[in-house]
Amino acid sequence: MIELVVFDIDGVLTDGSILVDSSGNEQKRINIKDIDAVYELKHRGFRLAAITGEDSPIVSYFQRRFPWDYFISGCKKKVEILSQLMDELKLDRESVAYIGDGKYDIDVLPHAGLSFCPADAVQEAQLAADVVLSRNGGEGCVWEMVGILADYNAPPSGQRFFLDRLEEHRLIFHRMAADRSLMGQMLALARQTVACVRQGGQIFLCGNGGSAADAQHIATEFIGRFYQERAAINAEALSVNTSTLTAIGNDYGFERVFVRQLEAKARTGDVVIGLSTSGRSPNVIQALHYAKANGMLSVAFTGMDEPRELQEAADLIVHAPSKITPRIQECHIFLGHLLAEYVEAELFPQNKEKLP
Repeated sequence: MIELVVFDIDGVLTDGSILVDSSGNEQKRINIKDIDAVYELKHRGFRLAAITGEDSPIVSYFQRRFPWDYFISGCKKKVEILSQLMDELKLDRESVAYIGDGKYDIDVLPHAGLSFCPADAVQEAQLAADVVLSRNGGEGCVWEMVGILADYNAPPSGQRFFLDRLEEHRLIFHRMAADRSLMGQMLALARQTVACVRQGGQIFLCGNGGSAADAQHIATEFIGRFYQERAAINAEALSVNTSTLTAIGNDYGFERVFVRQLEAKARTGDVVIGLSTSGRSPNVIQALHYAKANGMLSVAFTGMDEPRELQEAADLIVHAPSKITPRIQECHIFLGHLLAEYVEAELFPQNKEKLP
């Protein structure tokens, strides 16, 4: 349960703009809805704190204007201040919410049990926050946060359970949409996969459990069709032949169930995609190591973690921005669909415009 709500000021309670009059005096804009929202949080029993890197007459106004329990100004080391405040109040991170939008908030956002940023926050803050609000700073985003905090602290219910899972899914895909690096990685993978297929190469996929099902699903999108009637694309999931899996597992160990098949079938220039939500699956790691060492494109689909063994094994690591296994798998199947659609459109452009 959230007990303490900690604010950055500029870009959250204001819209981040500065108005300068003819005398050189600076002014900032604030939305009356956000003023009301702060008082509403106080009315609902939350303790309120503000940590701002600025120290100016305008900051003094904000200190006087709102019912803060704690107000710290002129501080860029927000993680240190938040930790001290939590120690003083004997609160763990699950009792603290934080909202911020700028570069000095990026490090502190993950230290709160529930973190928010406005819709116009810098990209790094959006990736660090748990919740990216739909409204901009200074334009009612705090009122939006009030509603989420109320639901978050409400007694569990069937409806809340359903909505919480939907919110997890939405937020992760929002992070993906803001991640330019992920877009670049997927575009590079798609182009190299197109080149592989054009040269007569094959796409291999592997994973365990739900990731095995995802590997099979994605392979099917290539072999069958995605949108178009076209020739089959050579792809294979390495988890579907039970006789092969059990024989290799029995004779060589489960760690070799995928790599042994690659030794038999794969060739230089092929693409090998290993799906592992943890990034630590030994049989996936071995398959990726083999692919990389033998001139294939070695690709890992994983979550936020990036263990050293995965870094060493993969040419390309595509991260789903979550540590929650089912949410990671939902990202992976979306990325697999994206890859299959791009490759199909590039190889068979008759009915679609050529992609960038």
